[in-house]
Amino acid sequence: MLRAVKFMLLATLLLALVWWVGGLPGTVTAHAGPYAVTTSTPAALLLLFIIAVLLTMLLRVLGGIRRAPGQLGAWRAGKRAAAGEAATLRGLAALAAEDAKAAKAEAARALKLLGETPLALMLSAEASRLSGDAAQAKAAFAKLTQHKELKFLGHRGLLRESLATQDHEAARQHAQAAEAAYPGAAWTRAQQLELALREQNYATALGLTQNKHEIAALATAAAQNAASPSQALGFAKQAVKSDPQLAPAVVALAVALRALGKTRAAKKTLRMGWKAAPHPLIADAWSLPGATPLDRAREAPELAAANPGHVESELLLARADLEAGLTGEATRHAQAALDAGADDGRAQGILDQLAGQPAQPTRFAWICESCHHAQPDWAPVCPVCHKIGSLSWRAPGTALV
Repeated sequence: MLRAVKFMLLATLLLALVWWVGGLPGTVTAHAGPYAVTTSTPAALLLLFIIAVLLTMLLRVLGGIRRAPGQLGAWRAGKRAAAGEAATLRGLAALAAEDAKAAKAEAARALKLLGETPLALMLSAEASRLSGDAAQAKAAFAKLTQHKELKFLGHRGLLRESLATQDHEAARQHAQAAEAAYPGAAWTRAQQLELALREQNYATALGLTQNKHEIAALATAAAQNAASPSQALGFAKQAVKSDPQLAPAVVALAVALRALGKTRAAKKTLRMGWKAAPHPLIADAWSLPGATPLDRAREAPELAAANPGHVESELLLARADLEAGLTGEATRHAQAALDAGADDGRAQGILDQLAGQPAQPTRFAWICESCHHAQPDWAPVCPVCHKIGSLSWRAPGTALV
């Protein structure tokens, strides 16, 4: 209803305008050289209107002809872009399916259609890496580092390639560049940690983890490899603070204190470590290097008194007395260790030696809690599964309590 009213209103106004123009009085004369054309005013207005319409149509046609090449180019560019995007999607699907041949072919097609756009370069780099073409992968990743938005991905790829070729210096540079491009990325931190561990740069690795057990293990290793006793002391203190029961950390702190002439502080550290978690490493570090077996036997009771009656304390005393030739005391302490629950064969081995029988090798070792690899010496990182701080000292087949 409202539309009908509007139509009728517009029609009325148009008819009124035509009626008014048709009723205009007078004439209009146009001169062109010797010619003169005279017509009425309404006819002249109608002719002027027709000329304006024709001129407008002519201008539109000419504008369309002028824009035709650009529109054709835009259409062709759009068609190439659509084909390039389709090739990129097919390439990503091939990458997910680990089809190196198809991924590389689609990457080449995407580069041809789209040019060296960031996404096409990324597809080309990953496809080359998957197919084993390290040179082309590096070239594509290097070009990717020139793009602000995907600079991190470029350095990330170059970092992986550098690690694969054992080029640690280049890997370190790309790790720093990746961190600058995307600060705080967990992946970059993990790669920097792995690189530091490969180089046994435990001081650097220490700043790349927040796990207490990992900090204790890495700080202990950093103390063992420190260039000076003062540096070793700082790392060892950090290790003991993170894990007071880690025997290598306690020993590292005592060694650093002794190197600085702080013998009493070293003794106190070993006693506290023995009280918290008795361990043969602490027992071995109790006496000064070069001490005679008799000296060790005289000094052992002071350490054992920090945790009296413990299996390790009785074994400490038994071993010290056995080495000093105090067979009676050695027998007494070995038997006390058995009574205290020493069922791992060490106490019985001492008794067998005292009885003239061959001593059985100890079953204790440093065992990885992740992959169960066993080794005789402590290390900050498992050499098999590369887990940090996973080695615990125990007999195979026994759980860590």
